[in-house]
Amino acid sequence: MFGMRKSLLPNLLLVCCYSTAAIAQLPETPAYSAVHYTDENGLPQNSVKFISPDKEGFLWLATENGLVRFDGSRFRSFNSSRIAYIYPDAERDELFARTDKREVISIHHSKAGWVHAPADSGNYEYFVYDDTSGTYPVVGLPNIFANTIKADRYLIPTDENACFHITRKGVSFARSREEQYFFPYPNCNPWTFFTLGGTLYHMPEKGRFVRFSRDTLQPVVITGDLAGSEEKDFELYWNYIAEQVFLRHEDKLYLLSAAGPALHTREVLNGFDFSGNNIVSVYYDAQLQRIFLGSLSKGLYVYTRKQFRPFVASGNLGNVFYAQAPYGDNGVLTPQGVAFDNAGREMRFPLLRRRGPLSQKYSLQEDGEGNFWSKDDNIVYKYDSTLTKLLWKWTFNGDDVTQLYIGTGNRLWIGTRRSGLYYLPAADTAPKPVLYSGDIKDASYLLHETPELLWVGTGKGLFRVHLPSGRITTVKAFMDTYVRSLLIPIPGEIWITTYDNGIFLYRRNKITAMPTDRKNYLNTTHCIIRDDRDFFWITTNKGLFQAARKDMLAYADGKHDHIYYHYYAKAHGFLTNEFNGGCQPCALRLQNGNISLPMLDGLLQYTPTAIHPDLPDKALFVDQVDVDTMALAAADTITLPNHFLRVGLHVTTPYFGDPHNLQMQYSMEGGENTAWLPVEENGTIYFSKMRSGTYKLRIRKFNGFGINNYSEKVITLVVETGWFETTWFRLLVACFIVLVIYLYIRLRMVRIQRKNRVLKYHVQERTRELEETLEFLQASERQLRRQGLMQQRLITAITHDIKTPMKYLLLLSGAEGKHDKKSVAMHDALYRMYHLVENLIQYMKMQAIENQDSLQYVDLHELLEEKAGIFRPIAEARAVKILNQAAPDIQVPVNRQLLAVVINNLLDNAVKYTVTGSVRIGACYKEGALSIQITDTGIGMEPAMRDWINRNQYVQPEEERLPYMQNGIGLMIVIELLQQINGRLVVHANEDAGTRMEVVLHLN
Repeated sequence: MFGMRKSLLPNLLLVCCYSTAAIAQLPETPAYSAVHYTDENGLPQNSVKFISPDKEGFLWLATENGLVRFDGSRFRSFNSSRIAYIYPDAERDELFARTDKREVISIHHSKAGWVHAPADSGNYEYFVYDDTSGTYPVVGLPNIFANTIKADRYLIPTDENACFHITRKGVSFARSREEQYFFPYPNCNPWTFFTLGGTLYHMPEKGRFVRFSRDTLQPVVITGDLAGSEEKDFELYWNYIAEQVFLRHEDKLYLLSAAGPALHTREVLNGFDFSGNNIVSVYYDAQLQRIFLGSLSKGLYVYTRKQFRPFVASGNLGNVFYAQAPYGDNGVLTPQGVAFDNAGREMRFPLLRRRGPLSQKYSLQEDGEGNFWSKDDNIVYKYDSTLTKLLWKWTFNGDDVTQLYIGTGNRLWIGTRRSGLYYLPAADTAPKPVLYSGDIKDASYLLHETPELLWVGTGKGLFRVHLPSGRITTVKAFMDTYVRSLLIPIPGEIWITTYDNGIFLYRRNKITAMPTDRKNYLNTTHCIIRDDRDFFWITTNKGLFQAARKDMLAYADGKHDHIYYHYYAKAHGFLTNEFNGGCQPCALRLQNGNISLPMLDGLLQYTPTAIHPDLPDKALFVDQVDVDTMALAAADTITLPNHFLRVGLHVTTPYFGDPHNLQMQYSMEGGENTAWLPVEENGTIYFSKMRSGTYKLRIRKFNGFGINNYSEKVITLVVETGWFETTWFRLLVACFIVLVIYLYIRLRMVRIQRKNRVLKYHVQERTRELEETLEFLQASERQLRRQGLMQQRLITAITHDIKTPMKYLLLLSGAEGKHDKKSVAMHDALYRMYHLVENLIQYMKMQAIENQDSLQYVDLHELLEEKAGIFRPIAEARAVKILNQAAPDIQVPVNRQLLAVVINNLLDNAVKYTVTGSVRIGACYKEGALSIQITDTGIGMEPAMRDWINRNQYVQPEEERLPYMQNGIGLMIVIELLQQINGRLVVHANEDAGTRMEVVLHLN
């Protein structure tokens, strides 16, 4: 093995600051990320003369166009006057900014406001404000006004009651306005004095320092990064408010700190052109190793040291890495034959170089004897521990190997795409794979929970295998789900990552879906690995996340409703945001606690304990409340006018990290929706018009890891009562409503009374008309009765006066003999006239006599035979046969008299128009109706006549009848009578000759 040493990653954190506008990206040095702010992306003006942090965490900038507060993402201007400098009060509890017009702005609790001059002339604030003749107080170095200031004394406070006075003759120290000592020290340049920890230092010449210890002058030894340096060309930067002193040499910047009689130097930035960028102010965040540089003409620069350092292979081998295996002392080995130690040094193993497709990169395992196993498409390889000899290989013909895993007992599990899951003893010299299960196909990740229990994730689901019994349990919740990886910190706790569905926890026979991040990057999670501090590191296609395991378990137990995921992106030191997965192992935790993650460009190896997340743990502030076009001061209770259309609350917190980690939510108590909603990225909460009343607006910000670790601010919103909601207005409205109701009722009653009078008149008129109509109807009834009586008498007269003589003549003509043609013709004519009169009499009876349509069961064969018997004598005289072919057992519920008239008329016509041949009478049921057919072989019926009968089954008005129907009184009677017995007449033409008359009776 090659030599390795333990890698100590710097205690760093990279955070990239953003503005609401586009951010200008600078060419970055390898160890830093940089952001440049100008007037194009938030700054009101490009001269940043002072950078001052306050106790809340905001940065205050002095510019030529006003005082500016920077919260890490947005710049807010408080005025437009030129700011000369920023200074603290004597107790360092508050900041002040002075304009070129000698106006003073107080900075307190994230807000700024105009103040008057201090009354105490002995206070440090007074000297700064009043420019008292002869004394000039410190404001920091370099001083851009150094060439214009002429002062006898240079004042450097050390606390609220003590200060140094520097003159051309020496240095004195005073406390409570009384001089404690004086040290003769001739000098001509007050701009090379500074204090650290209350001790006064001087740089009499570049590269040499002295310190004042009461009345003793001591030389200062330089230690740290500049120890032993012979460089002399140094420039001092002193941020008096932050109590930070820097040395700048060329493009490097060093932080000075007091170390007893020495000054310790530490490099905080290199590769930056201070002179070319005209830097006049510096502030350094030591915890996060972020440095802010203010330029006199080019805005604000922010440099942050990167905490992550990827390992990349040299040459053209490529840096797309997937599976890894531990190698040596905290080194890693990749399937491409490239190994890295913990310092990133590279070593090659030609035997392990890629033999085929990309699939070889997805599996690399070390067995219990130190041998290595890898795969290439359908081949499994075994190498010795030195990676110089191929010990064994096996080919799966017709199948692909998807994954390898060394389980307990030094058993190698082999997942294949089609044939199933195999295993073999890794210690054997010539092992043969044994098929364990053909049901588990396309394995993507395998992991033991216990020696007896094996979990297998596949491209189509998740399986739990009990090895002693061979029982395989399918986890139904993951059917058709691509399981990306598994993590089992302890038995009974199984973490599952999926593609497109996020992270799940299987515990206590319950599956819990973990919440995703605000941009849903965690939906596609490649891998989860646990570090020594019980944090999870989660890789995705869009970056790296850190989460506390205890927080995720608490979420699964319902102890809180949110999980804080801390996000790291490319700006933190990666070469790409895209991590790789689908391999085993998907991540490594080495013996020294370092973690190694595969990426699309390089391997990311780091020490988790050296990574300090930039947590958004500062307080919440509400800057301003905008009500329509009016701005209100922010307070815990805000009164809003009743008529407002829109209100916006501007929420801020000092945070200079990745905006993805700043998670703020709000909820309105008393409104319609009490759910927690995300605050917009610009930090503004908007509400439209609300009803009058009192509302509680709760705003919370998650501060980082921990259960229910969030800051909350509650603001009471009071919407004023509108004039239309006051008691007197409601009483007035109530009175008005009562009056309206009274007037409405009164008018309604008047209208109803008027309508009643009109209605009464109309009723009387209608009653009179009805009485007249009744009298007319009664008269008409009497007349109809008289007419009916006359018809009855007429029928009786016809019966006696016409029918009796006609019957006599009929008998007489029949008795004279059948061989006399005249007698036969006379008999025929009399016979027809007799039956015509008979039919007319029956029809008039039916018209004149009411309630004669009662039904009775009629023997249809008997009725037809009766009517046929009437016409047989005359038919036989014509050589015409009348045949009754109806069945003898047909009983029909019908008005017998009306049906008899119909049959009589139809038989009469059939015999009359048949010269020779036959007339057949038949009856049958078809389609729920009774059909009676009378078929003759006579001359037939004209088509127009036939069509008219079939088309018109109801008697038409006289003017609508066909002209030739004027003599068809018999058919008209038939049609009218059939209407009364629910029947109709259908006429058919025979194919040879004659007509078939069909009577259809609907008996239902």
